[in-house]
Amino acid sequence: MNAIKIFFLLLFFAGVGNAQVNLVPNPSFEDTANCPQFLDNMLVQNWSSFGNSADYFNSCSSTGMNVPNTAFGYQPSHSGSAYCGVITYWKGNSVLTNNYREFIGVQLVNSLQVGNKYYFSFYVVSAQNNSIGYFSNNIGLRFFTNTYSKTNPAPLDNFAHIKLDTLLTDTVNWLKISGSFIADSSYQYVSIGNFYDYLNTDTLVYLTFPECAYSYIDDVCVTTDSLYNETWTGLQSIDLNDITIWPNPIQNYFQFSAKKQINEFTIYDSRGKLILSENVNAVEGRIEFDILSAGIYFAVFRRERDFSVQKFLKF
Repeated sequence: MNAIKIFFLLLFFAGVGNAQVNLVPNPSFEDTANCPQFLDNMLVQNWSSFGNSADYFNSCSSTGMNVPNTAFGYQPSHSGSAYCGVITYWKGNSVLTNNYREFIGVQLVNSLQVGNKYYFSFYVVSAQNNSIGYFSNNIGLRFFTNTYSKTNPAPLDNFAHIKLDTLLTDTVNWLKISGSFIADSSYQYVSIGNFYDYLNTDTLVYLTFPECAYSYIDDVCVTTDSLYNETWTGLQSIDLNDITIWPNPIQNYFQFSAKKQINEFTIYDSRGKLILSENVNAVEGRIEFDILSAGIYFAVFRRERDFSVQKFLKF
């Protein structure tokens, strides 16, 4: 075995070069640090408040942080059993209070590569009860090269990489907000909230004594795969034991076997670049790889509403 093969084997068995289809860790907020019991918390793995007192809701809670029975009304999750919530507008008596905003944020699995195109999306729905009273627009997604915190909020400078221009008035159905851009910096973080001040935010009053506008957030995605961004629903991935591939390492092909029909597979290299995409519509098959050079790759098997990622080595 030559030196380059040994090198790739070491990388493979050490787990180096792990690529992700979704660059957002814990994208559906299912992994919790602790069960939330009060407002003003972000007891969720990976994520944190990027400004003021963002909230985390989970079905494990026995208080107003429960899903679907929250302190702000009844709202099932878009997927799974958890989501986050932020104030997108606050009606106060000064510029400072009118510009009160809450943000959530997370460090991406890998930094964005300058010049690469990325696709991103998230789901939102408006809360509505007697302690809220407003609908607003401008909830959006923004990338940053540095992190923020509860006491060091993200900037309110009227910019987002994507935002909802219209008022978010639906309090029942989750709305998907999605877009794409070519990275102009090595962004390491993504944040969601209203990054626009009160002069540039539209609102609608639905109560006599309104206080704020509040939105729930679920299922966040950042990816180089436009199809994945379009079709991902936030549901959990397929159990890895559901799909078997062999041989591994491979030379020119591998075979796969699944318990249920696979609709499509895609191949990515160790940097997350899309190499191959094909329809399968079978529970087993053989995939040829004559076009691949030696290295570590990732096979993503998709069904209609879930997926599995398998790592393999090509000699």
